[in-house]
Amino acid sequence: MNKHDIPDELHQKLDEFEIEVPEIPLKKSLSQRIANWLYAPAKNPVDYFSKQWTPLKIALFPIIILFLSIPFLFI
Repeated sequence: MNKHDIPDELHQKLDEFEIEVPEIPLKKSLSQRIANWLYAPAKNPVDYFSKQWTPLKIALFPIIILFLSIPFLFI
């Protein structure tokens, strides 16, 4: 339905009403962005493991940690 499809009676009735549209800021202020970041809900780490980690990755994880910690033995 475009502007020309509206009957004249309805168009006259709609013209009687005056609507104020408030301005909505498109960009949030820095303080609002920081507050949103601080108060954002924490993500559940179990969801991360259950979706992206396969059993092979879970089994190899301790081995990789041990392998990466070898250089610290010589410090």
